[in-house]
Amino acid sequence: MMNLSVFAGAFNYEFRMQVRRPIIWIVQFLTTLLVAGFISRSAGILDMLIHLQSVAILESVVYWTNFMNYVLPIAAGILIADRLPRDQRTKVQELLTTTSASLRARLFGKYLGCTLATWLPICLLYCLGICFIFVQTGNLMVLPLALETFATIVLPCMFFVGAFSIAIPAILWVPLYQFLFLGYWFWGNLYAPKSIPTISATLLTPAGGYMSQGFFGVTMFHATHATAFQGVESFVLLLILSMLIMLALSSYLLWQQTRH
Repeated sequence: MMNLSVFAGAFNYEFRMQVRRPIIWIVQFLTTLLVAGFISRSAGILDMLIHLQSVAILESVVYWTNFMNYVLPIAAGILIADRLPRDQRTKVQELLTTTSASLRARLFGKYLGCTLATWLPICLLYCLGICFIFVQTGNLMVLPLALETFATIVLPCMFFVGAFSIAIPAILWVPLYQFLFLGYWFWGNLYAPKSIPTISATLLTPAGGYMSQGFFGVTMFHATHATAFQGVESFVLLLILSMLIMLALSSYLLWQQTRH
């Protein structure tokens, strides 16, 4: 019960603290403008928006979900990266180690609270897009399809990016991690496999290509020939890796704590 209360307290604090940071909303707003600019210059996407009523409702929703999941996680990963080092820099981490609260419960509360708060602007933008599709088509199936695609495509990416962006800066300089994360996202998610080796067409792609193709039969940037079973594999693998990353981080912090 104590661990649950510690988790809830850490989650509540981290969520409120992160969601009140102006930089979260400023960066996501600027990223949204970038997305809008990309849409205005992409003839295929713009044509789909203009003729939305003639496009299959499932295809419209999945395309919008994919578009969000291919672009906006970049900003989320960069914004989450400084959370743990900030605690260490302000000596909050040292203060918390003097309490009897479970480090693992506190860490998982921090992880979920910070991740959900950072993704809140993305979720709001996603809902605006879904509302636009609903108004244009008048099809009530937009709403359950949006929930389904968000849960299967976006959530694994959200937890995966959040776990990496909390854990890796514990051992790596934050600006360096942010730079490397930006490069990784384009290399490991958006780059079509050609002459340079990449994981962008594998089960480890958090952008959700396997879930999109396997569950809904829709691929966005480069072809991903995936079955429903491979979609499940990618979904489960990303969630398991997220959990393992956080467990490894908690073990590392415990080791660091005992060493000092």
